[in-house]
Amino acid sequence: MNSGEFVFSNHATESLKAIIEDLQQVSLLSAEKVRSRIMHKLHLIQHQPMPSSKKVEAGLSQHIRVAAVLNYKIFYMVEESRISVLEILLDKEAKNV
Repeated sequence: MNSGEFVFSNHATESLKAIIEDLQQVSLLSAEKVRSRIMHKLHLIQHQPMPSSKKVEAGLSQHIRVAAVLNYKIFYMVEESRISVLEILLDKEAKNV
C-alpha cells in the first residue's frame, strides 16, 4: 500500500486537539514541536504504514497497528485502500524525550 486515503476518527481528532491545547498552556514552542513530530510520523505512516510500527494483538480481525512518537502512541488500522487513525494517546510508561 502506498499513499492511500488517510482518515482520522473523531476520537483521534479530539485527542490530538486536547494534546496540543494542554501543551500550549505550558509552552507554545513545545506544543508546536510535538504537533510537528506527530504530523511527520503520520506522514510516514501514510506512505509506509508497516515499518516502525507493531501490530496490536487484540484478537480483532482488523490490522490495528501502533506507532510511537515522542511519548505518544498512534493507533491506526490498515485497510486495502485507506489508513484510519483511531486514537492518539499519551504513553505514561514512555521516558520523557
